[in-house]
Order: sequence, then C-alpha cells, then structure tokens
Amino acid sequence: MTSTERVARRRLCACLLAVFMLMIDVTIVNVALPSLATDIGARASAQTLIVTSYTLAFACTLLTGAWLGGLLGRRTVFVGGMAAFVLASALCGSAASPELLVGARVLQGIAGGLVSAQSVAVIASSFPRARHSVVFAMYGATAGGAAILGPSVGGTLVSLDLFGWGWRTVFLVNVPLGLLALTIAAVYLANDRPAAMPRLDLIGVASSALGLLLLIYPLARSYEHGWTVWTTCSLAASIVVLTGFVLHEFRWARAGHEPMLRLELFRHRTFAIGCALSILMFGSFTGFFFTVSLTLQFGLELSPIRTGVVTVPFAVGAAVFSVLSPKLFALIGTRMLALGFVLFGLSMMCFAVLTYHESTARSLLALTGPLFLGGAGIGVFVAPLQTTIVSETDSRTVGSASGIIPTVQQVGQAVGLALVGLLFFHQMSEITGALAPSSSGWDAAQPYIVAQRHVFFVLSGVVAGAAVLALALPTRVAAPPPIPVSV
Repeated sequence: MTSTERVARRRLCACLLAVFMLMIDVTIVNVALPSLATDIGARASAQTLIVTSYTLAFACTLLTGAWLGGLLGRRTVFVGGMAAFVLASALCGSAASPELLVGARVLQGIAGGLVSAQSVAVIASSFPRARHSVVFAMYGATAGGAAILGPSVGGTLVSLDLFGWGWRTVFLVNVPLGLLALTIAAVYLANDRPAAMPRLDLIGVASSALGLLLLIYPLARSYEHGWTVWTTCSLAASIVVLTGFVLHEFRWARAGHEPMLRLELFRHRTFAIGCALSILMFGSFTGFFFTVSLTLQFGLELSPIRTGVVTVPFAVGAAVFSVLSPKLFALIGTRMLALGFVLFGLSMMCFAVLTYHESTARSLLALTGPLFLGGAGIGVFVAPLQTTIVSETDSRTVGSASGIIPTVQQVGQAVGLALVGLLFFHQMSEITGALAPSSSGWDAAQPYIVAQRHVFFVLSGVVAGAAVLALALPTRVAAPPPIPVSV
C-alpha cells in the first residue's frame, strides 16, 4: 500500500466516523424521550423541539458549510465543526433543563452541518474516480445504517444506564468517537486553503439559511399540528426567498465571484435526476420509518427495545447490499437506482399484505423477510447514489455538490415526513371515530393498522414512479477528467 492510499483510507475513516455520528443523532434520541422528559421536565412541545432543532439546524447549515470549506479549507472547517460537535454533545449530555438541551441541539446541528458538507468532497478528492463506487458504497452504508440503527442503539444505551447517566449516554457517546474522528482529520486531511480569500457572499449565506428554515420548519411540524394558514404562508415565503437566493447566486457567479450554489451542476442529467431521486427515496424512507415506529409502539404496543429490534433485519439488508453494490454497479450501472426503488416498493406491498392478519402483523419472523428486502432496496440505492450524482463534477464544482447532496436529502426527509405523516393521521382520524369505546387489543389497534396500510400502498406507488424516472439516467455514468488527489 502506497503512502497516498494510506492517507486516503484514513481520511475515509474520519468521514465514516463523522457521518455515523451525524446520522445516528437524527434518530437515537427518539427512544430516550420518555426518560428525558421525566428527568428534566420536558413537555411535549419541548420534546418536539429536541428532535427537530437538530435536523433543522443541520439542514440550514449545509450549503453554507460547503461554501466555507472552499473558502477556508476543508480540513479547517471539518476539524472546527467536529470540535464544536463534540462540545455540543457534551452540553446535551449535561443539560439540566429543556431550554439548555434545545440550545445545545441547535449548536450540535450547526456543527454537524459544517462537517457533513465537507465529507463528499473529501472522499471524492482523496480517491481516484475508479474507486468511487467502492468508497461511496461504504459511505452510503454507514449513513443509512446509522439512521436505521439509531432507535436500537438508543434503547440499548438507555436500558444499560451506564454510570447512572440514563438518557444522557445517547449524547455523551459522541464525545470519544468525535475526538477520534477529529484527531484523524487534523492529521490526514489536506490543508487546501485557496491562495487568495474570495469575496464573502453574506447575502447568499443569509438567504439560503432563511429560505431553508422557512421550508423545512413548517414541514417538520405539520405532521403533528396539521396543515395551517401559517404553514402555507411560510412555504410560499420560502419559495420567494429561495428564488431570490438562486438569482443572487447567478448574478454573483456572473460577476466573477465564488458562488455558494453552482447552478451549472443542474445542467447535467445525472446530477439533476439524481437529486430528484434522492428526494423521493429519502422522503419515502423517512415517512415509512416514522409511521411504522408509531404503529409498532402505540398501535401494537411493543416496547422501545422490541421496536428497535424490528429494525435490525432492515439494517442487515442495507449493509449486505451496500457491500455488494460495487460489483452490481459494474454489471448494471445506474439501473441499480431503479432496482433499489423496486425492492423497496415490493417490501412495502408485502407489509401491506401482512397487516391484514394479527398473527403476521405481530410476528417478527413474518416481518423479517420484507424488512430485509426493504433494507436491500435502500442498500442498492444509496450506495451508487453519490457516485452517480458526482460523476460529472470536477475539482471546481465538487465542493458545491458536497453541500447540495445532503441538503437535498434533508429536504426530502422533511417533505416525506410531512406528507406521509398527514396521510397517516388523516386516515387514523377517520377510523378512530367509528371505533367502539370498549375496543382493546387488535381491534383497538385498527386505526394504526389501516392507516399504515394506506401509507404502504401510497408509498409503493411513489417509488414505482421513481423507478421509472431512474430509467432516464444513462446506464453508464460519464467519465469526466479525474479530480486531483490531495495529499
């Protein structure tokens, strides 16, 4: 192994550790909410903010983080962001009130966005183009697996109650992992600061953050509070602000300055369609897991630990097929993205059939096959996604792509959570009114079961359409000039 290969692998290790922590923090806290609420007196509204404040701050920082990486150097921003993430995690774990915890979660999200916005660019520039399918498969498997395993890991940590810390361990576990990632990055990431400091795009920073805030915040809360006039006004305002941001970026680039958003990326079919597919898959996946978690815990009354265990076959399927994806990608190319949607859609059709009978709906054995199939679909899709999207980037545009890709995924998750949540609760409200007050067991669970079945059927239709869209991609992605490998 050459010194260049050794350095590239250690950079990849830092990025994988980082993305594992960033993605697991999206879902790990959900299982800890009951004990957290009791300990520090967090009411329902505070609990919602504890969950959403992280993802909201994370999403609104990504474009700015990618731009800062090109401005100050990716090592500087990665290391600084990881140091802030470790500090914020420690503050979360020591918070004595809901207000302090929400504030620490916001800081954690901002720091996480700074780190995440560098990862794709660091990996793409550290490995030759021929290795991208392998390294991005590992990146996709780590990110997807972390989000899926979050509830299981969170439930285990809370149950173990290490050192008597209870729910605080779901945050404090980030400290040693973050310090390790920070150390590796500080030593091995390239110090790629530009020779001259470009002009600061403060209008772009402010308008992108405000536009994403106005877009994602109402969507993240709409599943709980319904669709209101305020939601509609906020979304309309987000369109205005984000349109202004795009126009500003166009003029900024025309003036010869360094833009936050390189609009020319969307002229490439692989990038534009890849981003659209990313929204559809991450939206469907997030809505699927959110409603299934509610159905299992509140409808079928499974414990948090057992609910977490249910996700394990899904995570195994995702991991196995992420590992196999480089070989599959060599055989069928971008058709893997369509295959991922097909497998995920088939799994949901299987789930819908299983919900018609109590014995199969409650059986982990019966659910294992469809769960593994759904995870396989995610693994088949996520692993080649980044490879496809960045296939037509170069050293000049990969930094902007590094911020756009996770931003698109976060927007997809917010939209999916909102729309699927609205469908789920609407169906529940229609059935609950007709339920006998004395209902119990399987009968009492029917509002959840029937609503979940509707979600499965609708999402199956969505992913079928997405599979057709994926066929519009060229079977083999373009092979542009290689991105220089920094040492």
